[in-house]
Amino acid sequence: MDLEQYRTLIDRIVNEKGTQAIPKLLDLLTDENEEVREIALQTIQKFGDRAKPILIERFRQKVHEQVKNDILTLYLVDILSDLQEMSIKKELYQLLNRYDQESAQLVIYEALAKLGEGEKIVDIVNYFLLEDEYREELAEQAIMVLSHIVSPKVIDTLVKAYKDEQLHTQVKPFIIKAIAMITMKDQKLWDYLNTMAPEQLIKDIKEYLEN
Repeated sequence: MDLEQYRTLIDRIVNEKGTQAIPKLLDLLTDENEEVREIALQTIQKFGDRAKPILIERFRQKVHEQVKNDILTLYLVDILSDLQEMSIKKELYQLLNRYDQESAQLVIYEALAKLGEGEKIVDIVNYFLLEDEYREELAEQAIMVLSHIVSPKVIDTLVKAYKDEQLHTQVKPFIIKAIAMITMKDQKLWDYLNTMAPEQLIKDIKEYLEN
């Protein structure tokens, strides 16, 4: 079955079963085919808040199972944080110890940032970006997390990263986008940025905002 047939089949199941199709879609999030996983994720996201009860139930079940390095749990964390489900915050801190990979931990840190816990996690995420042994590999993810934290401390970190010649150049567009997102939420941070950032960075952000 090709992907378009797969997408058509999923759409038909969703049309017939509605939210009752979500458990099956969740199972597809661990499919070996990345494109199948993406179709399933997009379909779940379309349900919005209607999916919350089922997602929360599966999330609590996963937390209770205490399985280490579970991929489905990370998907649930990401979706529920996008839906601003505040009730999962306590469990998110517990989950951090169940993942060996820092990239997986950053998924949880991003969820915490989206749920307003940015000030509590900003120092560890700054470390991932500026000092961690694998910071080049983690940079894009760490920047995405920081983009949800509206804070002068984050501006300082992102400017340092922008000026850091050891970080690969592909990271710069992510830094520019993150600073733009943050400063659009707080004019004072834009004013602060203008007092300490390189002229080229200010120019890059203005160009990004114009495009």
